[in-house]
Amino acid sequence: MVLSYILSMAQTLDDVGKIVIGFEVPGSSSSETQELKDYLSNKISHWIAQAGYSTSGISSFYLTPDISIDSEDIAEGGMKNVYVITGTLYLKIVQSDGNVVFSSISLPFRDSSTKKIAAVKNGIGKIQYSKMLPLLDEAKDKILKYYESEKSNIFAQADLMTRQGNYNGAIAYLMSIPSCLTSIYQEALVKADGILDEQVKDYNDSILSLANSYLAQHDAKSTLDVLSSFQDAKDDQNARYKSMVAKAEGLVTAAEVAAAREKRQRYLDAKERQYHQWAVDEKEQNHRINMDNQQMAYNRAALASNERITSQRIASDERTTAKRIAADERTTARKIAAGERIASQSIAANERITSQKIHALKSIACSYYRNNPTRTVIVNHNY
Repeated sequence: MVLSYILSMAQTLDDVGKIVIGFEVPGSSSSETQELKDYLSNKISHWIAQAGYSTSGISSFYLTPDISIDSEDIAEGGMKNVYVITGTLYLKIVQSDGNVVFSSISLPFRDSSTKKIAAVKNGIGKIQYSKMLPLLDEAKDKILKYYESEKSNIFAQADLMTRQGNYNGAIAYLMSIPSCLTSIYQEALVKADGILDEQVKDYNDSILSLANSYLAQHDAKSTLDVLSSFQDAKDDQNARYKSMVAKAEGLVTAAEVAAAREKRQRYLDAKERQYHQWAVDEKEQNHRINMDNQQMAYNRAALASNERITSQRIASDERTTAKRIAADERTTARKIAAGERIASQSIAANERITSQKIHALKSIACSYYRNNPTRTVIVNHNY
C-alpha cells in the first residue's frame, strides 16, 4: 500500500512528533466556505494547535470545513438592511487514502451584519474552541491506530528512500510518527539514527575521497582544507582521517599547519555552538510542553466544571449528582495524568540516542518538510 500525504510548511521543531492534521477546502464546498477559506484556515489551525496537535508536517489526515446557510432574513436597519443569518459549520477529519472520514461534527451559529458574508463570519467567530474538541477526541484514537497499522509501510518507505540516497526524506517520514506512540516512535528514532549514521558515512567518504585525490597530487594545503569539515564518525573513518591529516601536515609549513588547525577548530566550534543551542532548545521545548499540558488540563477542567454545573442545576437528587461529579473528576484526573505521562514519554527516546541526535533528526525533518512540499496548506495562526 502506497501512503498518501498532505504536506504543509513546518515552522518549528515542536511540530515534529505531533499528530499532524492538515487543512483543506474542497472545490465542492459552498461559496461561503470558499470566500472565508483563509479565515477558516487561521481559526481552525489555531484550534488544532491549541488542542496540542499540529498543522505542519507530513500527514495522511486533513480537516475540511463546509458552511451551510440554514436561513437568511433581511431586516430593515435604517440606512442599510441587516442580514440575520442562521447556519451550520460542518467539520470533518478525513484520511486522504480512500477519503475515509475519521470524525465529523456540526456547529450551529447565528449572527447579523449589514453584509451577508460578514454575518456568517461573525457567527463562526463566536463558536467556542471547546465545541470542536469532540471532533479531535473522536479522531485521535483512530489516527493512532492508523499509524500503528501503517508502521511497516512507513519503515519500508524510509528504507526505499535510504537506498535511493534520500536520507533526509527517509528521516522525515520516520519522524512523522506521533511521539505519543512511545514504543513505535522510539523504534523510528533508532532507525532514523541509523540512517543519519549512513548519511554521515557517505558524506565522510566523499570528503576522504576528495582529500585523497589532492594528497595524491601532493596538494597538501587543499587536502587539509577539505578535511577541515570531516565529521566525527566510526573508528575506521576516523583512522583514515587522522592518517591523511598526518601525511598532509608533513608536507606543509608550520604556519600552514597552524592555519589548517585553526580552520578545523572553527568548524568544531560551530558544531559545538549548534549542540549547545539544541540543549537550550530542549529546555525551552520541555517548558512549552509543560505549559501546554497545564493549559490543556485547565481547558478540559473548565469544560468539565461547566458540565458539572449544568448537571447540578438539572439533577434533582443531590446525592446522585455528587456521585456523578466525583466520577467525572476522577475520569478527568486520569485523562490529565495520562496526557502528562504521554507528553513526558514522547520526549524520552532510546537511551543510546542523545538529545543532540534527536534534535539533529528533528532539524532534518523540519528542513525536509519546508523544502519539499507536495502540497502547501495555509497555516497562519494570527486572526
